[in-house]
Amino acid sequence: MASARRRLRIALKYLAAIAALAILYVLLDFSIDIRPPGIQESYRLQVGELAEDEARILRSDNLSILVIRRSAATIDRLLQPNARLQDPLSLHSRQPDFAANPLRSKIPEYFVSYAIGTDFGCALEIDTGRVGEICGTASYDFAGRALEGEREFKNLPVPDYNFSDDFRHLTVRP
Repeated sequence: MASARRRLRIALKYLAAIAALAILYVLLDFSIDIRPPGIQESYRLQVGELAEDEARILRSDNLSILVIRRSAATIDRLLQPNARLQDPLSLHSRQPDFAANPLRSKIPEYFVSYAIGTDFGCALEIDTGRVGEICGTASYDFAGRALEGEREFKNLPVPDYNFSDDFRHLTVRP
């Protein structure tokens, strides 16, 4: 009996030591920015020339960004009420304050979002007039708003970004 108690005390001491080390690791991890060298504070991506209603996925390190140049006709269509949207006012979306508008963008002609779907978290593929997840049925309009589908999912998240004066370079702060 005394032997079992002694083993239990030793086991509890080891368990407490492991828990203390885990808590210390978490506190250090949150207080000190220990990012890998490939992770940057901001990314400068080359957009290049985009035709009207052309979408392009830009990649740098582990960051994928969707950029869409919209025509005047597409902008007018996106501003019309659409009953097929899951969150038409983007009330449940992750976006900076400047994107809290029906087009979800800083500049009406350009839409920028992370190129990862919100249903299964898969990469996006570009189709005519819409964007969809490659591994699921989630689809989005050219304002990154979720279209009705089999499941509910959120609009595409919009990062904090800035374009160069000629719209050929994009700076993203993830």
